[in-house]
Amino acid sequence: MSVDAQQVHISSLVVRCLPHRLDQAVAIVKKFKNADVRAHDPVGKFVVLLETENESQILSIISRIESIDGVLSAALVYHEID
Repeated sequence: MSVDAQQVHISSLVVRCLPHRLDQAVAIVKKFKNADVRAHDPVGKFVVLLETENESQILSIISRIESIDGVLSAALVYHEID
């Protein structure tokens, strides 16, 4: 890969939230530009797939998710640079 080639960061998060806020949190995250909700569980967990240009964007999205009302945590579980 050349120095000028653009990197793609593929990562995934597990998000835990209050069960009664799950639908709202999922709907908000689905609107994020670089995020896709891949699965969710009615007990209050969902998986988010990210495709970003750098680590800063990953951290920014995690912060945005954590600020959603009812979200308890957002944990990075996978990260690959392509």
